[in-house]
Amino acid sequence: MIYKGLLRLSFALTGGLLFAWVLCWAAYKQGLFYDADLYGFELALLIVAAVAAIAAIAVRRALPWWALAPLGLAAAYGCAWLAGPASVKGTADSLLRWCAYGAWLALAVLFAARRGRRNAGHAALHAAGLYFVWGGLAGWYGWIRYPDIVYRSSDAALSMTGARLAGFLQYPNACGAVAAFFVLALWQRLDSPGRAARAFAAISLVPALTALLLTESRGAMLALAAAGLVSLLAAYRRDRRGYGLAAAGLAALGAAIAARSAFGAMEAGTPGDGAWTLAAAVAAYAVAALLLRPPEAKRSSSIGARLRRPLTTIWGGAAVFAVCTALAYLLLASGGGAGGRAEGNLETAGARTLYYKDALRMFADRPLFGAGGEAWRMQVGLYQSGPYIGNEVHSGYLEVLIDTGALGFAALLVMLGGFAILLWRRPGARHVWGPAAVLALHAGVDFDWSYAYIWLLLLFWLALHLSLPPHEPAPARPLAPLRAGGASKTARIALLRLAVPALVLLATAMVAAAPAGRYKSAADAYEAAQTAGGDAAKLALLREAQRANPPWNRPRLESAALVPAAERAVLLSAGLRYEPNSPTVHYALGMAYADEGEVGKAETHLKEALRLARFDRESQNAVLARFANLAQQLKDEGDDEGARQAGLAGIGFFERYKALYARQYAGKTNPWSGTALFVSAKVNAAKCAMMAGRREEAASWLREALRDGDEDWRKEAQALLDSIP
Repeated sequence: MIYKGLLRLSFALTGGLLFAWVLCWAAYKQGLFYDADLYGFELALLIVAAVAAIAAIAVRRALPWWALAPLGLAAAYGCAWLAGPASVKGTADSLLRWCAYGAWLALAVLFAARRGRRNAGHAALHAAGLYFVWGGLAGWYGWIRYPDIVYRSSDAALSMTGARLAGFLQYPNACGAVAAFFVLALWQRLDSPGRAARAFAAISLVPALTALLLTESRGAMLALAAAGLVSLLAAYRRDRRGYGLAAAGLAALGAAIAARSAFGAMEAGTPGDGAWTLAAAVAAYAVAALLLRPPEAKRSSSIGARLRRPLTTIWGGAAVFAVCTALAYLLLASGGGAGGRAEGNLETAGARTLYYKDALRMFADRPLFGAGGEAWRMQVGLYQSGPYIGNEVHSGYLEVLIDTGALGFAALLVMLGGFAILLWRRPGARHVWGPAAVLALHAGVDFDWSYAYIWLLLLFWLALHLSLPPHEPAPARPLAPLRAGGASKTARIALLRLAVPALVLLATAMVAAAPAGRYKSAADAYEAAQTAGGDAAKLALLREAQRANPPWNRPRLESAALVPAAERAVLLSAGLRYEPNSPTVHYALGMAYADEGEVGKAETHLKEALRLARFDRESQNAVLARFANLAQQLKDEGDDEGARQAGLAGIGFFERYKALYARQYAGKTNPWSGTALFVSAKVNAAKCAMMAGRREEAASWLREALRDGDEDWRKEAQALLDSIP
């Protein structure tokens, strides 16, 4: 019996350490935002899940169906793939991600089936929280070096102080959402029965909230406020809500003092000085929060109880909260921090409405199955209603909608709604709602769900609480073993039905592991190519990556730059099979045909590239320059008709370019005239017109360039104008 207990303890500790390590590693790897970082992890996770599924079947341990909920999204991406996606690679990557999320959730559920392992899981989660929060703060204070751990911008719409905490995720808003998640998880533990848990929360809450304030993320703060109300109602008993409000208000004040000091120290060029204020705020808050907590005995008559009671009634706590949060806002507003950003500069938030409108138009064209993974990145140039820059749709829900259509969106809502229902049936797990709501709410206005880390965090948090039985804290019993010849047909069917989820997990792991392995090999070869010595070695590695992952067009595009022009078009044409609407591939293919002097084919593919990315000014200008050079090249080679055709094609590109801005800015000030933005296009269009024999148009465009261009462009325009007979 002792050995069995030691074995269980060892398993719990080992599992807890592994889960903690994975969460910390996932955070450190930029939140596993990039698919290349995910392939190896997905492969390992799927293998472990397959072993766990076999073990569960062998010991007749039931795996609940809801543990496989993420596989519904994987199936939706599979349907999008079969329907013909905008990007085969993007869809395959998303499908693999959701298979991995399903494996992660199933493993977490199996691990958390016993109380001791759940406790180890909670310790792992909070260890990961300490790593995330203090890792970000260490980067802010200059104690560690990590790329872009502090986001810097001189644009007041993006940062009031010029610096925002981006953390390991390298993005302030997502960093703020995760920090808010840990803030709520810690705040709820302030009223925990265990002294150690209360002390840990009291010491850790202010640093987590300070990290949130340093991100200056308005969306994360609003999500925290909304989810905080949920937590107050769900996690705190009615007679303890006053204390919860008072503790929250004091934490906000302490974090605001620390954040203002940190902003000031950063502006002064000595960021480490702000750590002293944080240390003082942590110590003061820990003492106040622990002393303020009312005793369990309602009628305690001690002096401390009499002093605490007025501050921890619902009205007293609300008053403390209101006063402290008002002071916190004033501190930050006067110091130019997060409070200052809250006062205005809402241009970035307003701009997102354009993304959302365009995303809904995208959805309307493919409403059932969607356009597959990476639908926004692949199609945004075709649908964007203005010349904005937005590689992300900035809404996790809309991303699922345009990726997988109504089918995948329904699967997402069923999964989240099912989790909510299961939590409702577990009275001891209702405090889960608040932290989970932070991530669910903030994902509605940003691309948090593009980070695998955030899904791993959310699913692990849910698994630790959903593993509780509906009405009692005891772990679920394993399935009864079959007796040879003694089990009825009904019992066998019931046993098979309960074993099916484990079989589904096993089948999923076995099917998904093979492509994950190939894609990892491709990513490794591509990474090696970036540091290869010589073009021949680089080309060999790029081709190896291409063979391992044919739908991946990046190695194909880089290979094209290293092969002769005659091979380039053939190589790039293959890429259109996997991404038929890729402006990048069409652009490269059109330029390849231009290098071969094939005007018609070059015009066809470049026209398609600019149709798919019409507001890409760099590409528009480059195409005009290329046709101007091509026309001159053909002229020099004695091909007057080819030069004329190239010139006419260039004029066509210029006229479409000009018409685009005329439509976009109808009734408004058009930047086409009176600015230097389009001078290069006008000069190159004039060159094309001269080659096509349309001298009057060339002269008109050159006169515009003389008026709007800088000295260099004016000189070139004047020389060309003087050369016109």
